Amino acid sequence: MLRSAFCVSSILFSSIALANGYVTPNPTHDYSISLDKADIQNKPGFITNPFTWNLGGQYSGIVTCPDKSIPASPVFYKSTMSDGLTQLGDGFVMLNDFLDMKVEIWIAGNKKKYVVAPFPNESNEYPNYRCNKGGETRISNFESGSRGRVTFRVRKKIINGVQISDRKVVEMFGRLGSTTNDFNGLPMSRITITSAILYVPEKCVINGGQTIEVEFGDLPGTGLDGNNHEKTLPLTFRCEGGAFEGDALKVNLAVSGRPASFNSDYLRTTKDGYQGGQVINDLGIKFKQLDGSQLQINKFYPVSMQGNIGDWGFIAAPVSPAGADVPAGDFYATATIVAEFQ
Repeated sequence: MLRSAFCVSSILFSSIALANGYVTPNPTHDYSISLDKADIQNKPGFITNPFTWNLGGQYSGIVTCPDKSIPASPVFYKSTMSDGLTQLGDGFVMLNDFLDMKVEIWIAGNKKKYVVAPFPNESNEYPNYRCNKGGETRISNFESGSRGRVTFRVRKKIINGVQISDRKVVEMFGRLGSTTNDFNGLPMSRITITSAILYVPEKCVINGGQTIEVEFGDLPGTGLDGNNHEKTLPLTFRCEGGAFEGDALKVNLAVSGRPASFNSDYLRTTKDGYQGGQVINDLGIKFKQLDGSQLQINKFYPVSMQGNIGDWGFIAAPVSPAGADVPAGDFYATATIVAEFQ
């Protein structure tokens, strides 16, 4: 038997063969950065001042040379953007519907320079590392990646600001000996934005700012087709500040959250709490509009308003793939109501 917890506005739903010169991390060094809270101009095209981080510290890795010796080489670095972020030019990638992002990574050694990620093959210009054939070299003073800058660009007008949390943005790989296409598959370092909050004057308050919790109760492990065990959630909202102090604006709302693995229209569930990472692969939350029509997560829908006050709502129900038998236990899901205006 399944048990659930569900909550809204925030919505909370209760051995490797290594090529020559590879740097193998010991282990991957994770840099977790927390950016400052800041006010930004709520104008498409506005670019923030860079947010900087300098975490200091060094980390180690082992260079292996099974095929040949490498004399007097700098370290070459490659970086990739995480999560398949779309490149837009000018160093920016699309972070979400509202923001673009540019990440610059500090390359140490003699280079001592910020380089825009992603990059394919950047030397630290310090040719003082060696590796003998058949042996390995331990380097204990890597520091590239410990410093950097993040710049944001507004894509379209924002309501309630933007909060970024636990977002992996860059992975960096290294080796000795110059190359353009041959790096280890194990990242030396990984950079994650643990928190960043960008404030704007416009805001919409949903249900008086109260978290909306939904309890589905005891559920069977089979037959969850998204039409049974439905819960109806009416919502009210009020918008104010900034552009809302002038003429009435058109507002669209969306249910924002991580999609289920079996259908991106549904919200994923976890078994280890609202912020948990143990995903239940065969269980999601399906949404409908109050008239019974489809409501996809992460898609905006127009809402009715009188002045800057309006009503919305949706229907939520557990759903699993046809024929699936979901193991017994508690499940949770979380989402957020987000708004955009025109």
